[in-house]
Amino acid sequence: MSVYYREKADNLQESLESMIEQTCVPKQFVIIRDGELGSDLDEVLNNFLNRYGNLIKISLVRLNHRVNLGRALNAGLRVCKYELVARMDSDDHALPRRIELQVDFFSHNSVKVLGGNIQEFTTFWNKPVSYRKVPVSPQGIRQFSRTRNPLNHMTVMFKKDFILNVMGGYRDVLGFEDYDLWLRVLKDESEAIYNLPQVLVAARTAELQNRRGDTSYVKQNAFARWVFYRDRLISLKDFLVTLGVGTLVGLSSSRFREYIYKLVLRKK
Repeated sequence: MSVYYREKADNLQESLESMIEQTCVPKQFVIIRDGELGSDLDEVLNNFLNRYGNLIKISLVRLNHRVNLGRALNAGLRVCKYELVARMDSDDHALPRRIELQVDFFSHNSVKVLGGNIQEFTTFWNKPVSYRKVPVSPQGIRQFSRTRNPLNHMTVMFKKDFILNVMGGYRDVLGFEDYDLWLRVLKDESEAIYNLPQVLVAARTAELQNRRGDTSYVKQNAFARWVFYRDRLISLKDFLVTLGVGTLVGLSSSRFREYIYKLVLRKK
């Protein structure tokens, strides 16, 4: 889990506790302080460490200044001591059986990366307003990945050595670090990624459309799609389609983005 200064203390507290309350509690919790956090967030982390430090190993990675998500996660990965690593966002809520379901799948299947579905909420995690459902099979994931991220990043569990040593970890593709990683995995090992059909995480989405509605997002999308095409992760057709759609939606009104979001990208 990577945390930076804009996170809200209550959201962070809820996210941390949702991982401790798992039916299969992680053996280690690696938390990256992405730059200075402020007194409220530091207090949450210190209290969490004091309360649960005897239950599991809690590793705090302190970065002197803020870096992007990919670099922060790479720094955290190097501290992880176990084969399987689960990703979690600092403002989401993991459902109680999330880790149990994923560990069980890894124990019975040959897989390198495993995600799942999310339910989205604005106030209370157990009152979802929509769902983001992704394909389950490698074939469906490959097809889906041509134009959209085929995994929900906050649900993913993967094999550390494969991601860090074979794939080289996350790259500097701001806002699309995980999407870039999955495309590279699919290019090298097309059968390595699966998704569970269950909902694994409740994702907080109150500010999502605001973050995707300005020129900075349009630039991020354009750069990411160019990197994908340059590295032969997507076709020229897919590059042109996703560049055009991303630019149109990113520069449109918030009402139009919300309409597209609900009608096309999410399920009630």
